[in-house]
Amino acid sequence: MKYFIAHDLGTSGLKTSLFSDQGQLITSLINDYPVNFDGRRATQNPDDLLNAVKLGSKEMAKQVASEDILAMSFSAQMNACLLVDEDGKPLHDTLIWADTRAEKQASALTEKLGFDYLYELTGNRPAANYSLYKLMWLKENQPDIYHTAYKMLQPKDYVSYHLTGHMVTDHSDASGTGAYDLAKGAWSDQIIEAAGVRADLFPQIVKSIEPIGYLKPEVATELNLSPTTLVVAGGGDGPCATVGAGCIAPNQFYLTYGTSAWIGGTTDEPVLDPKKALFSFAHVIPDKFMPLGTMQAAGTSYKYIRELFEDYDVHASEYDKLAQEIKPGSNGLLFLPYLIGERSPIWDPRASGAFIGIRTTHQKAHFIRSVLEGIAFNMEWILDSFRDFTEIHDLVMTGGGAVSPVLRQIFADILDVNFIIPRNIQESTSIAAAILAGIGSGHYENFNCLERFIEFTDKTNSNQANVEIYNSFKPLFRSAYQGLKPVLSELDNLR
Repeated sequence: MKYFIAHDLGTSGLKTSLFSDQGQLITSLINDYPVNFDGRRATQNPDDLLNAVKLGSKEMAKQVASEDILAMSFSAQMNACLLVDEDGKPLHDTLIWADTRAEKQASALTEKLGFDYLYELTGNRPAANYSLYKLMWLKENQPDIYHTAYKMLQPKDYVSYHLTGHMVTDHSDASGTGAYDLAKGAWSDQIIEAAGVRADLFPQIVKSIEPIGYLKPEVATELNLSPTTLVVAGGGDGPCATVGAGCIAPNQFYLTYGTSAWIGGTTDEPVLDPKKALFSFAHVIPDKFMPLGTMQAAGTSYKYIRELFEDYDVHASEYDKLAQEIKPGSNGLLFLPYLIGERSPIWDPRASGAFIGIRTTHQKAHFIRSVLEGIAFNMEWILDSFRDFTEIHDLVMTGGGAVSPVLRQIFADILDVNFIIPRNIQESTSIAAAILAGIGSGHYENFNCLERFIEFTDKTNSNQANVEIYNSFKPLFRSAYQGLKPVLSELDNLR
């Protein structure tokens, strides 16, 4: 039996998993690392991720004979900006996906090239979250770093360079930078030139299933792995989650709930949304695309309410019990989950969170359920854009939040869908990384090997009585944001 190491580089931690070539999860572990949030600033030490990958790899090497581990690959957070020198040394902390300081730069390029032009060329809105605008921000605010830099890397690419000595990125991560021509599958010379940044900073692009090199001998020794262990490029967490959810055929869709949350799927062509709430990435499946809509603070919002009540040691299941005690609608309490601005569907980095409709009758449990409902109302707003071009009655649900039956039911009722639940509910991105490693090493021929890894074991159906209740709240949720938008913008100016 042969094995693959899957590294899932999340926002707040790394999950390292070992899979057999029969699709069996042998073991996994999580190594946490810090994230630095300060207003619209969100940064991370790239070496924290590298060290976590090394630690996780060492642990996997203890499980089986090292020569039986054929390859490793990655699923990773996207939309980052890390400048390194020619030796791969980081010149600053990574500006991660949640960093929205580059709003001015995004606006400037939009004014220069036009919103529609940028959206249609890249499949993405010109927004402060994307790597290109972060690079423009660094050029303007930290010119010494910018002029010293050799390449701009994404989190997984920094790690893979230090494992192999090869500095590349893959198509899925490249398509999340804002500088990638989605139709041509290449960096956009027009956008890069108009942005006024150096074209040589953008690394070579390879397929997600492409092996980029063997472990360097000294790294293999450090990790107790064979020097014949291949490192396969891997991909961004969104496209990887699509594979891990089993949605590899056109027009299959899923919802994943973690620190952030998104709805995505697989299509043969990029989806250009007339409302521009959705965006599209190049897939980890060659010549396919992944349309999606993603919100910033899903699990983050639930974590926030627990910290607000100082329930640091209270298990999430206890919060679920409290939420379940409250009737749908939380007795007229609405929550806007825009704690760190928002991407889909409103694309407003100045937005912030709010509780609306507070009365003296509202207790702790109402606030807890209201947070879950607010997250779900925002996801329903995203789903609305998907329903403009296809019918969706069922969604696969993955991610840490999918463990909760209470959360699943609230989401099913607000989105009016039935959720199909896979057995390895929190392993979708890890499964994809293992599959990429297997294909890249030549052990699997194509993505049909997916059937070895995924089994659907549960289903959560919508409750139509609750659907009707929530239908009255949906327009109120949207109106609440629209009405508060100018206030939230002014408050952002005062911070």
